[in-house]
Amino acid sequence: MSDLRGRLLWLLRYGIGFVALGWLVWQADWGIILERLSGMAPAAVAVVLGASVLGTVAQFWNWHVLLNRLQPTPFRAAAGVMLTVRFVNHLTPSQAVGKSLAPAVLRQYTGYSWGTVVAVATLHTALFALLYGIVAFAGLAAFATELSVGLLLVIAASAGLYLVVGPLLLVAGARLGGAATLADGLRRRTPIDRLPYAEVVLTTMVDALPDIGAETAETLSKLRRDPIAVGGYVLGWSVALLAMPALRVWLLLSAAGVEFTPLYLLPLALVTAYAVTLLPITPGGIGVAEASATLVLAALGVPAAIAGPTILIDRFLGTYLPAVIGWYPTMRLGLPWESTE
Repeated sequence: MSDLRGRLLWLLRYGIGFVALGWLVWQADWGIILERLSGMAPAAVAVVLGASVLGTVAQFWNWHVLLNRLQPTPFRAAAGVMLTVRFVNHLTPSQAVGKSLAPAVLRQYTGYSWGTVVAVATLHTALFALLYGIVAFAGLAAFATELSVGLLLVIAASAGLYLVVGPLLLVAGARLGGAATLADGLRRRTPIDRLPYAEVVLTTMVDALPDIGAETAETLSKLRRDPIAVGGYVLGWSVALLAMPALRVWLLLSAAGVEFTPLYLLPLALVTAYAVTLLPITPGGIGVAEASATLVLAALGVPAAIAGPTILIDRFLGTYLPAVIGWYPTMRLGLPWESTE
């Protein structure tokens, strides 16, 4: 019976995985991607692909630099976390789902305590949101006269959410030290002992809240005051979200005979254009991000017929391909109820 149950769970996990993988692969217009890349010089294609690899590695680094400041952590563990979270983010309408699962993913890859992984996931998400919101608003300020009112409002709404989420997470994480009060309230107000089959599990969870909350608050405070952790994250974020996408798009536009001027504003333009991915419209912002970025580049002087395929290739190499690759490490993770610990 246990063997049959294990096989059914395996089929369920991989069945869901294959359906999700097919969904992601189906999104890309492979004809446009291959046509544009095949028309580029081999050296330019190599740089575009190299920039994509470097940008992905920089995102691995963003997890690694935070984890490694607490305990020596293998780089491959950080890579698995990033790819898994990216995969999950592209299966749901909101990135919040993948971010909320990050502590559980971190724990599976590292085995660190709940307080540690919650603190790392909180700071990672908070820094990402703050940086994205600040850069997106800088882009809106730079391009305000070029963009339509509707596009400005949509991007401003998403960028504003980033700037709300970042500080809110930092404040919430810092106050988890008061989890003892919450646990005491749950004990007094929740009839745990009357819930059949759940008494032991729920009691254990409630009793663990003070320790987890205190550890999370302490670890988060330590990390956010660590200049190497925060500075390293900012560096990795800048490489992954500013430098490499701008290099990739610049080469793709140049191959089509289009120059973006002034070139130094291209990183701002891309972050601003992609800011709408935070809005819970489609999984991973699929379609919405491409439309928004195409409109932004077209408003800034790039012909729409060239901007569209360029953005599609950029999103495929920088976002969708890592999400597709993330299917593999995600499917290798055990389901929570399969744990024997």
